[in-house]
Amino acid sequence: MMFFLFVIIPFLTLNSVLASPVLLWSNANLPRSSVSLSTVPSIDIISNYICQLSNEQIQVRLFAVNDLTNEDIQRGLQSQHSVLVNARKASNGYRYFPNVADDAYKTFSLLPQSNNMKCAHIHFQQVQSTTYGTLHDALNAIQASVDTVGVDSKETVVLALTGTPGVARQHSARLRRDIAVDEVDVLTSDDDTCMFYANKLYWEDAYGSDNSDGNFTLDTDASSCTKSENGTSAVLELHWNNGTSDSVVMTLIANLTGRYWYLEKAIVNDTEYRYFAYGMHSKMDTPPAYSYVCTRAVFIKYDPNTKYGTYDFTDKFYLANLQFQPFHANGTFFGPPNYCTSFFTSGIWMGITSSLLCLGILLFGVYRMMSIKSNDQFDDPKGKPLIIKAQE
Repeated sequence: MMFFLFVIIPFLTLNSVLASPVLLWSNANLPRSSVSLSTVPSIDIISNYICQLSNEQIQVRLFAVNDLTNEDIQRGLQSQHSVLVNARKASNGYRYFPNVADDAYKTFSLLPQSNNMKCAHIHFQQVQSTTYGTLHDALNAIQASVDTVGVDSKETVVLALTGTPGVARQHSARLRRDIAVDEVDVLTSDDDTCMFYANKLYWEDAYGSDNSDGNFTLDTDASSCTKSENGTSAVLELHWNNGTSDSVVMTLIANLTGRYWYLEKAIVNDTEYRYFAYGMHSKMDTPPAYSYVCTRAVFIKYDPNTKYGTYDFTDKFYLANLQFQPFHANGTFFGPPNYCTSFFTSGIWMGITSSLLCLGILLFGVYRMMSIKSNDQFDDPKGKPLIIKAQE
């Protein structure tokens, strides 16, 4: 049986259908229907949605994004873009399909030459086919096209967003954080091998509330990343300001040892801080070609001068939307992400605990049922009957 499993699993992996997301918009009324969670053939999207329009002429505008995955749309910083918000709600002419076969780009490109019988009444005209480096740029272009076309246009227009052919993979990890900000907000070393980004730095007071006066943004012009001669150590000097005369100087020291790089310590205004993840000290152990990603990274004040070192949990600061790669970056995008969340998240622990509780109740009930014995207070019908003589 085990041999069969080892054989069948690689077979299924090799023959699995890869998928990428597709987003549609039209100034005509696209049909509404429930979206399947399984991989949908791209030809079905055209047949069941676009070809259901009664218009005889349709303009097609294709927007492609390199390395587009469903995770980019659901979890990226641009997830609150108006286009994606409308797409998730299926409102204002938008339709979103999370799992479409990855030949969608080719299928939409060949739409004017399609011999699909369901589209026989439609003459397609492809007026645009553009590939963008980031999803943010593509969303802005789509929004501009939507504003230009409008809903009262005499011509029927269909906009389609998809990944480039043979690139997008639904099961692959995101290769970079798609940042909806200018590239100048990302710190890059002179040799392009060290990259750092954080949306802001803010402090938390002793009562656990955020101090709005302590929100700082990174000054990339004044910040720097310096490597050692052998390339195994990186020192980041980060300058933060809040628009006033206040400023914070932070130093991050990262080392590359064997199969991982790790964060040694953080120094802020000559005070040492240590990074905490899921309630304990973490060194961000990450493979060399990977980046470390955390939505809310917390650093706790640490005093190394005591015998075993002590933490002051009343003195801490946070980095929002952190992505950090001190080694083997390329200056254009971060490497595959290593997320700060542990494998066993709170949701997983809740599921395991409730399942074990139900299983315990079931086993206890089965045990009590199996321990039931028949009543042995009556006579054995095969034995000698019990005779009680009545007194005279």
